[in-house]
Amino acid sequence: MRAVTGSSSCLLVLGFLVGCGGTQVPAHGGYKGKKPRPWEKAKVLKLEKNAAKADLDLDYARYKRAKWLAVDLPGSGTLDVQIEVTPGSGGGGGGGDEEGEGEGELDMDVALEILDGTSWNVLAKSDLEADDAHELKKQRTLKELPEGRYLIHVYLQGRLDSADVDLKVGFARGEVAWKSDFPNQVAFVDSLAAIPPLDDAPEDKKPPRPPSGPRPPRPPRPPTTPDPPAGGGGGSIMAEISDIQPDGSGTKITIAGGTSDGLENGLKGSVKGVRNSGFTLTGCGPSTCRAVVKAAAEDVRGAGGVLIRLK
Repeated sequence: MRAVTGSSSCLLVLGFLVGCGGTQVPAHGGYKGKKPRPWEKAKVLKLEKNAAKADLDLDYARYKRAKWLAVDLPGSGTLDVQIEVTPGSGGGGGGGDEEGEGEGELDMDVALEILDGTSWNVLAKSDLEADDAHELKKQRTLKELPEGRYLIHVYLQGRLDSADVDLKVGFARGEVAWKSDFPNQVAFVDSLAAIPPLDDAPEDKKPPRPPSGPRPPRPPRPPTTPDPPAGGGGGSIMAEISDIQPDGSGTKITIAGGTSDGLENGLKGSVKGVRNSGFTLTGCGPSTCRAVVKAAAEDVRGAGGVLIRLK
């Protein structure tokens, strides 16, 4: 068998290229790093007199496929983005010969995207599927935008492309009508339990009530003490018991009255209708006072309140 010559080997290995010295197509993705995230380092354009501009150098082979820019709108209004492309000297953007000059420009396209900086939704774009694909001048205008940050993504679509891009941004302040997003922020309700058409709850079989006899006579009500006359000293006042706790051989009570009601530490009193229920107020605050009585907690719970003697 005849050995394969060097030139024939070159043709077999690089048959897809134009000769052995054909154009080398970049095998990388156009970005530096293993997991590039260029959008996180977007260059912020500062609006001066509601306008800004930037010069972008794009070259796929030199890992400069795309540029990310950000613009902060100071209020609601219209955002206008324009790009003007100058194709590079190599790759798909190369000029061409005299007879076909300009035809090489149609082989490349610089794409443009405008995104919401909060939701990352694409608001406008121009790529190979747009009507202005391959054009060297592109423009996108977004009206009635709310205040906030917006991202501009300019990128090459061909591995052999390079270009210089002049980007201009304009902002015109306007008014945006308020729109409710209801019910977008309302959480979905979980599935509710199905209710059968007939009540399947078990019957509550209560024992029959015993025959009612004559009611016992009511105990006499304790006499009430009238409020002291206005402007004078002394007298006594009534107050309710808000809490009862056993305390050793006696009972600790909390009285629903405090310094804002004229009570103070050291005042004497007793639980109405209960023996051995004398006490001295302590720990008085704006709305409560405390005291300890010798009577049992069961006797204190049946009382109607306390009687406190004022100075």
